[in-house]
Amino acid sequence: MNRFTTGLRVALLTLFTAFALFAQRDLATLTGTVTDASGGVVANAKVTVTETATGQVYELITSNGGDFTRPALKPALYNVTVTAPGFKKAEQKDILLRAGERTGVSIALTIGDIGQTVEVSASAPLLQTESTQVGAAIDAKQLTDVPLGGNRTFTYLARLSPGVVPGEPGARDGANGSFSAGGVRSNGQNNFLLNGVDNNVNTIDFLNQTAYAVGPSVEAIGEMFVMTNGFNAEYGRGAGAVINVNLKSGTNTVHGSLFEILQNRNLNANSWTNNRVGSKRGPFIQNQYGATLGGPIQKNKLFLFGDYQATRTASSGGIGGLGFLNTNGTIPTAAFKQGDFATLLGQNATFQDASGQTVQFIKGQIFDPATTVGSITAPTSRTAFPANRIPVSRFDPAFNKLVQLFPNTNRPIITGNQPTGNYVYNTAGGQVVHQGDARADYRISDKDSLFGSLSWGEIRKTNVAPFPGALDNSGFSGVAEVNLNRNVQLSYTRVWTPTLVTETRGSFTRLVTSRVGANPDADLFKEFGIGGYNPTRNYLGNGGLPLFQAAGYTSFGGANWSPTLEYNNVLNFIQNVAISKGSHAIKMGAEYRQIKFPFFQVPSPHGVVNYSSNQTAFPSAARSSLGPTVAASTGDSIASALLGQIDNASISTTNFISSQKVAWAGYFQDDWKVNRKLTVNIGVRYELWSPIGERFGRQSNFDLQTKTLYVPKGKQQDALLPPNFAAVFPDVRVLRGTVDNYMIPWDKTNVGPRIGIAYQAAPNTVIRLGYGIFYGGEENQGGSPNRGESVPFNQTTNMVRTPGEISQFFGINDAKCPGCVFMPGGLTGGFPASPFTLNANISFRGVQQNFRNGMVHKWNVMVQRELPGQLALEIGYQGNHQSKQLILTNSATYANLGTLDTSVTADSLRWINKACATCQSVSTGLSMTQSNGYGNYAAGSAKLEKKYSHGLQILTAYTWSHALANAGTPLSGSANIGFPDPTNWKSGYSSASWDIRHSYTNAFNYDLPFGKGQKFGATMPRALDTIVGGWHVNGLLTLRTGVAYGLSGNCQGVWGRCVPDVVPGIRPNAAPAGGRTPGQWFDIAAFKIAAPLTGGNLGLQAMTGPPTRTLDLSLFKDVNVTERWKVQFRAESFNLANTPVFNIPTSQNVADSRALGGNGNFGQIVSTQVSTERRVQFSLRLSF
Repeated sequence: MNRFTTGLRVALLTLFTAFALFAQRDLATLTGTVTDASGGVVANAKVTVTETATGQVYELITSNGGDFTRPALKPALYNVTVTAPGFKKAEQKDILLRAGERTGVSIALTIGDIGQTVEVSASAPLLQTESTQVGAAIDAKQLTDVPLGGNRTFTYLARLSPGVVPGEPGARDGANGSFSAGGVRSNGQNNFLLNGVDNNVNTIDFLNQTAYAVGPSVEAIGEMFVMTNGFNAEYGRGAGAVINVNLKSGTNTVHGSLFEILQNRNLNANSWTNNRVGSKRGPFIQNQYGATLGGPIQKNKLFLFGDYQATRTASSGGIGGLGFLNTNGTIPTAAFKQGDFATLLGQNATFQDASGQTVQFIKGQIFDPATTVGSITAPTSRTAFPANRIPVSRFDPAFNKLVQLFPNTNRPIITGNQPTGNYVYNTAGGQVVHQGDARADYRISDKDSLFGSLSWGEIRKTNVAPFPGALDNSGFSGVAEVNLNRNVQLSYTRVWTPTLVTETRGSFTRLVTSRVGANPDADLFKEFGIGGYNPTRNYLGNGGLPLFQAAGYTSFGGANWSPTLEYNNVLNFIQNVAISKGSHAIKMGAEYRQIKFPFFQVPSPHGVVNYSSNQTAFPSAARSSLGPTVAASTGDSIASALLGQIDNASISTTNFISSQKVAWAGYFQDDWKVNRKLTVNIGVRYELWSPIGERFGRQSNFDLQTKTLYVPKGKQQDALLPPNFAAVFPDVRVLRGTVDNYMIPWDKTNVGPRIGIAYQAAPNTVIRLGYGIFYGGEENQGGSPNRGESVPFNQTTNMVRTPGEISQFFGINDAKCPGCVFMPGGLTGGFPASPFTLNANISFRGVQQNFRNGMVHKWNVMVQRELPGQLALEIGYQGNHQSKQLILTNSATYANLGTLDTSVTADSLRWINKACATCQSVSTGLSMTQSNGYGNYAAGSAKLEKKYSHGLQILTAYTWSHALANAGTPLSGSANIGFPDPTNWKSGYSSASWDIRHSYTNAFNYDLPFGKGQKFGATMPRALDTIVGGWHVNGLLTLRTGVAYGLSGNCQGVWGRCVPDVVPGIRPNAAPAGGRTPGQWFDIAAFKIAAPLTGGNLGLQAMTGPPTRTLDLSLFKDVNVTERWKVQFRAESFNLANTPVFNIPTSQNVADSRALGGNGNFGQIVSTQVSTERRVQFSLRLSF
């Protein structure tokens, strides 16, 4: 590490030890001005701030300008009293402070005896007069009462904030309410905080399927604040939203609750997807129950709060991405398992062989590979098995033992055709969640206070594999997933003077996620008699068989990338100081995060074995020049497998990668109250992120520009390269020990200024303007881009059956394929005994040398006005410009590894085929991490909010927006889909994959005005009140237009991404003549296959998906058992009208258009989003 970084560390550590600094991210600030009746300021007045729930008292003195500021207050209700000689005592009650907000009050004193009191009741401030942040505050009532569905996850309510829409379809963190905020990517760019400390997931691929590590129950959350724009220099790490969740705390009164929620299949509607194919609802039951308890240990001093919640779910189709529902598979028939392939035989046909002779054959014939005639590289003839039956004596013993495990088919078999969809299966799944929190608040003295919390969770998902026993096929999801999460934090606050407050805070967050297949502890290689190399004992839980892929059949056996184990360990220290000086509220601070995210996730831990029909088909070299290809009409992959004819195979080394990174940050913020109407927020934040390192130096970096492979210094720097490395890449230079574990220079340019202006133009109107620069560290990317998966630390050895099946091997153009690895013994012979001393499929991983952290310029202009009825309307504009965003590019034809005509430019890409005739592909495993992404966002928004009063609470938001980007979210499938012009990053610029133009949400809570003490029936008897009174209605209305998506076409040449041509005179994305239906969502006649050697003329992401229109509604009934005890019954319905929430069309490839002779799937919708059909649940709640 260079002198600059070392110096910065020393400077920040000096700050840490010089004073205990204060972080306000989960706390609130109260500011105010004290005046007399004429409007003149009152200096040296005594201000007493009292938290109503705990009785804790804080005392202040006003400045010469009559101002006071008290930072570091818990979000809660407060009373403020002011006394000064010659004036009556003034008391303002019920001032609501929210986390992360500055709340201002104005108190006017009247002349009189100090023993007299003037009392004023205050509601929560409706106008935001002290800061320019854009977002929404979600209180405890909204969190628990607004219908949330599913497991009642808090992140869904973040979408109530203007500018927040669901995350990109397919994003890995999308299991529980992922979202894009302000047009910025979802995963890795939102900053989740728990009580103000780090709560983010840094694992390589969000295996836990959420971007937050600990997800508290909504019953335990006191408040959630979502900030999307204009937040000050205290906040960093990401450029999307800041989501700060604060746990409840105990009070002077004991409060608690017991609750249980039930949902089952009989209450729910069948999904549109099931109805489409005539399937019934699968089994489903969910039960959630728990308790909360909070109160004093010592009144006004020590308080505790705790909660526990369990959720048990059982479902067909699996849970959380595990499992399959009404899935069509193709398996060997009972006859096939005995070697009888007679049902494949179809019509007679003739063709001309290579010598021009006419040969007769029967469609579906199985040919004996042992009778092959011709050279090993060009076989010309084979003899068919009599009656299409393979003798049992020829069976591969290991595969024969395996194939007998297949169940019987349960769908009809049509003679003369290859089996297709002859087996339909469902897999049952379950999920059990245990979680809880504990919080303690201790007021040691008037100047010292302590806070600590512990949050934990355990999620266990199970899934029955599609096939029995060793056949498995549970895939990457496996049959079991376990998520263990923990967060522990401690905070000490010291009030040195009324104008100097400091705090020291530390936290540790841990998340461990694991998945295993159906046979993690079984040595099935030994059980089935598979010889050669046995990977079972390489790693605990690595039992099972290879992944078998037989062409035309559903895969079976183990899975790639499984088992998998991922850790997320984050040590977070935050230390800041807050100083109040006159009209200035100054905050400064520093933060350190140590992030370790080791993982075990191997590409092919048990190996992959592929079978093809080629070995039992008539040789492909004897193709007819006029008729159909005989090889495609004969042979069968299961027949090849029974004969031990492996087409190709591969297996990978098993290695544990200890990835890590660190982050340092420091900031300065000055909130300057220029006068009673104008507040200026000025700040700057500096962040220093390390690149991703590997603790033991087990990673390498391939520099594409210089054709250099860097291996870091350390004990692993002499790791051996595969023996074929030099032959495959003679021009690649290998440098060992010249770089450290981080591989590339640190990005030291992350300076983020922040400025905001809040001007109270009138008593009921505020105008706010904000601007800032925000940064995000290197995002979660997945296993493949990780440099630990690169040569020489990860090796995948590929194998072929016989030299006759290959003429080119990894760039070595030699018909005899010297040094190739073969598997002549079939499955029984197994893999070579020492596969990793042999030639390998070489995998490069690289990150550009000048990689930069993503940077976003954000701005907003907002006008907020207080309306009658305690309503606040906010209308404004917000936007941003994104640069240096992460882009992943996979293997492609790279010019500097071949001969490229440099005169070829992006403008003449259609001729690049000719220029790249000698270009060489970098094997099949080059994955580059680069920071060439960019985007833009513009939005107009409106928010109407009514804080809870008179039985009504409303939060309504509408946003019109347009998000554009040249690349998608990592781990969503769109970050590495390629660019139309691989030489031009700008060619991918279009509407972003998370672009939703119009979004409207309306969350409301309404206490019906009937019953005792209400507007209607205020004096009714208690018995009647038990029936008529205590009813509440809550709802969430969501209206959104569809997400942007693109169409595709078959590329010719080196185009990286192709689209159709638009038929002149027809508007693309237009509805069909009969209107949009799932059967035809858009007019397919508007598109045609692109002209030769072009990439098509339809814009990227030019289509709009189906809209979302849902209403979630709940009805509550309260019954007061005693003055303190209350029972509440709840009935809730999600998507009450059962309006389908469709996915985008299943096929976006114009080649599938039935108008062009395709399979007809083009433009058709065949499914809805998971769990969006109407669901109903009932619950019972006891509170006191």
